[in-house]
Amino acid sequence: MTCNRDMLSQRTLSLEVRDFKPADYERLVEVFNSNFPDYTRSVVETRSRDESIDKTKYHLKRYSFVDKNTGSIVGFGEVSHITDMYHPNKFALNIYVEPKRHGQGIGRAVYQRLTDHLKSLDAVTAWVQVKEDLRQQIGFFQRRGFKESMRVWESRLPVSSVNTAQFKEYPTKVARRGITISTLAEERAVDPDATKKLHEVVQSIAEDIPQPSPYTRVSYEQWEAFELKNPSLLPDGYFIAKDGDRYVGLSVVWKSDTEPRSLYQGNTGVIREYRGKGVAVALKLKVIEYAREHGYEKVKTWNASNNAAMLAVNTKLGFKRQIGWIFLEKDLA
Repeated sequence: MTCNRDMLSQRTLSLEVRDFKPADYERLVEVFNSNFPDYTRSVVETRSRDESIDKTKYHLKRYSFVDKNTGSIVGFGEVSHITDMYHPNKFALNIYVEPKRHGQGIGRAVYQRLTDHLKSLDAVTAWVQVKEDLRQQIGFFQRRGFKESMRVWESRLPVSSVNTAQFKEYPTKVARRGITISTLAEERAVDPDATKKLHEVVQSIAEDIPQPSPYTRVSYEQWEAFELKNPSLLPDGYFIAKDGDRYVGLSVVWKSDTEPRSLYQGNTGVIREYRGKGVAVALKLKVIEYAREHGYEKVKTWNASNNAAMLAVNTKLGFKRQIGWIFLEKDLA
């Protein structure tokens, strides 16, 4: 694709817009981390995620915005599909501006370029996510026609604070029902079909997780690229609940390059006919045990504000709610 260069002038601001280059990853991560110091990423993690996306199906376009006066990249803009809410004409937007350059019109310039890009894609819906405490950013999007569609709450658990003895009835109750808990590492060693079975359970559980748009299944190949080939994967920290040879639930945590003492909690879930039997709590207890044994101090997780069942599990175990994120949606049709 030929690089398209524009000159944008707003007051004394002079920006060059160009296609994102691999050499820009360092700066992208620097700008992202300076905006979100509680959610830092490494270049390896960011690049791995990009490279794992099936570009034959899912769209990902990123622009770099360069201050012509200094030659420095001061912002980035992204348009992408969300793989588990896939629609050919619905896209997520991300805008990142160097914090010390906020309020100088860079965000407006980025948004305008992304808007033009959405038009070229015949987009019908655009989504953004903004932290609840960033009132200026929320207002920015609301003034441009975005409306709240849902919220996702972050919760954190200092693992040393959990008295696991008070929850001992959950593993006991689950065991009495004939349910055992294994790990991805153990299952792959004994069952050649383990990952195919796990993929099906992941899809089944994900269908019931609240999100802004209907869930769309992710192919085995794309899921494998996202999860099994992810450099942050911890196969011995990926817990699987089994009834005989049948997989009925899971709870997964990921390591972080930039937060070596923290684990990021991915999905915890149980297939429908096994819910309400204590399996989710038993799985979470395994995660806590794993974190302690491997020197992790904290577990971070995110849940939709209307996911009452999982919020109740987290509250029971001692997770404390943090600042949440707002999904905002704009109808472009």
